[in-house]
Amino acid sequence: MPADVTRLVGEANKGAYLGWLAGLAAIIPLVLPPFLGIWSDRLGKRLVFLLWGTVVNILGLGIMLIAPSFWVYALAYLLVQLGNSVASTPYTAIIPDTVPVEDRGRASGIMGFFQLFSQIAGGVAAFALGGSREGQYLIIIAVLGLTTFITYATTREPTRKTLSEGFPDFKIYFTDAYKDFRWVFLTRALSETGRFAVQPFLQFYLQDVIRVFALGSFVIATKEGVPDAGLALTLLLICLSLTAAVTAIFSGGISDKVGKRPIVMIASFAMALAAGGFAFSSNYPIAVVFGLAFGFGYGAFVSVDWALGTSVLPHPEHNARDMGVWHIAMVFPQLFQGFFGQVLDAGNKASPNGGYPILFGVAVVFFVLGGAFISKVRGVR
Repeated sequence: MPADVTRLVGEANKGAYLGWLAGLAAIIPLVLPPFLGIWSDRLGKRLVFLLWGTVVNILGLGIMLIAPSFWVYALAYLLVQLGNSVASTPYTAIIPDTVPVEDRGRASGIMGFFQLFSQIAGGVAAFALGGSREGQYLIIIAVLGLTTFITYATTREPTRKTLSEGFPDFKIYFTDAYKDFRWVFLTRALSETGRFAVQPFLQFYLQDVIRVFALGSFVIATKEGVPDAGLALTLLLICLSLTAAVTAIFSGGISDKVGKRPIVMIASFAMALAAGGFAFSSNYPIAVVFGLAFGFGYGAFVSVDWALGTSVLPHPEHNARDMGVWHIAMVFPQLFQGFFGQVLDAGNKASPNGGYPILFGVAVVFFVLGGAFISKVRGVR
């Protein structure tokens, strides 16, 4: 997406356009998930949402692939967000529907491992395709279609009664029963804000600050010898994801024994340390080292955060609704990407590449706050 936006709008405003595109499109997964969850709870169905949401998602990806202008591209991305929300919100309720609370750390770790493994596979595919954007879009579409078919055809969701209650009163989330849920929601929102202050702009950071991408004698460049920031980012994310995947598979099981709160706290502080390191990195090997450190924290966070969220749900019959609300904590920070993009552009105009240390500093603050507030959760270790 960073490369597509730059191609369609040019260099001068790439940060703001990318930030506002991602931020405004995030309104869809911000607003829809709770209502999709309620609909799923009332029907007693999950997988049908996965199927039709994926169809819409693939349609949007196909239009993004051939979009002739930024605005067509932006409308197609809205379709992707819509389809993703329809597919993923009820789907996330399947695991708390079927996995006992005492096993959710392990289940969350396994889920986190495959989530991160997919990022590694995507990075490897990008290298194998030589950075071809058409090839990457087609791979994404093919994998979405195949895995959705496998899941829909093989998963047996439990029979559950349908609910016939009226329009929900969201004031319930301010009652004592949801006190721990609120703190988990806040810590996730803070950590995700930190992530979205950095992740969408990493390719620009490599392109503008690092510039040369060499690990020993291995140099990442085009056939013409021009440094390739897109593939450099891909390799960085592969390294990050490898660390994260290894951490995730172990952290989930460990959290069932030692508690989930300590793992989230350590993970948040590790991500803060790595974000601060990016602010002072001036060459590619050091950036990769801090990417590995970020992966350590991110893998632990991904593996345990979901388990922590499901462990504080007070009413099993409303799992999809509550998971839809909890999902907002991941999406809401995306609304700030436009603001972060403008901060980046303004900082870079004020001094050469001056916007990047500001963004990384903002990320450090949010990660530290996320780690600190997890101590407020009392109903689960």
